Amino acid sequence: MPDVQQSPDQRSLKGDTSTDYPGEAAVTFDFHGFRIVARSIGDPVRVSDITADFSLFTTAPGGHHDLEIIFHDFASRPTLPRLQAVQHTPRNVVYRDGERSFLDYGGRALSVISDGGRRCEIHSDDRHLAHEAAFLTVLSHVGAHFDHSGRTRVHALGLEAGGRAVLLLLPSSGGKTTMALRMLQTDGVRVLSEDSPLMRRDGSIDPFPIRIGVRPGTPIPDVPASMRLDIERMEFGPKTLIDMQAFESRLSGPVPIGAILIGKRFTTGHSRIVPLPRRAAIRPLISDAVVGLGLYQGVEFVLQSSALELFGKGGLALSRLRTSLAIARRAEVHRFEMGPGIEQTGDVLEAFLRDFAARNAGD
Repeated sequence: MPDVQQSPDQRSLKGDTSTDYPGEAAVTFDFHGFRIVARSIGDPVRVSDITADFSLFTTAPGGHHDLEIIFHDFASRPTLPRLQAVQHTPRNVVYRDGERSFLDYGGRALSVISDGGRRCEIHSDDRHLAHEAAFLTVLSHVGAHFDHSGRTRVHALGLEAGGRAVLLLLPSSGGKTTMALRMLQTDGVRVLSEDSPLMRRDGSIDPFPIRIGVRPGTPIPDVPASMRLDIERMEFGPKTLIDMQAFESRLSGPVPIGAILIGKRFTTGHSRIVPLPRRAAIRPLISDAVVGLGLYQGVEFVLQSSALELFGKGGLALSRLRTSLAIARRAEVHRFEMGPGIEQTGDVLEAFLRDFAARNAGD
């Protein structure tokens, strides 16, 4: 991974370092067959930042790409004609002009999407804003690719123990990151994804190890400074990003589903894990996978005229539901009652995973 603490002229970029233009930096990613190239002319830190998010997906340059992201300074943004806004989100306002879509980030950045969504040009002088716009663009396009290739993202912490996957379903800010950092230091446990593992209809879970974001005050393991990056976000405040290369030896490959833990927070009392019938997983999976609450899907909506059009094309909701039901049928299901004690909650999860691994050792 590039050293985020170095100055741009000292920075060593992993991936495509082509020089189609003087001073250009570039990186190429491959997400299960979906290839993205990100380029920046004159400011390699933009490429360095996005590489830190997806470092384990970098690949050799060349060949085709499905999406091209180009970073520009703000002064180079196009002058827009008088256009009526077609969508408003907490992050941006969306305009359309024929085949092009424009995402205006409060007058501080402008993303121009063209070529049927295959090209995204980000104009901004704000490093953090340009980084966030690029990160969300990648997540959105890759999420659409996963849907089309038979993989359904689920908003969950994905762990592996005893050769099987355990999904911990929790809402945003529910504690997935805290649990992930602890499990990354726990013998016998590996991580599939801190936020969005990939479910398949055959009952397997694919890894999706992207950067981990921790809030100020969260204890961080002994990670080199070169694998950390402090950022400011549009809506949710500052975070420190940790490049997953720091934990590469603790990451899992694809494994069959084993258990689903439905996390519930409580104000008092001890944490515990209680068995439930399989059907209890259906409603949470509809929320966290079929609807995809907590998963960024913005560009898909930008490129469609409505949410109904998005879900109508190809029976997207039905496909996600079938995958969710296939996973639920193959998993044991539990309610994870999480009390206020972080250490005791982690102890309970560790104990469950040890027992789970022992029970599945002979499979």
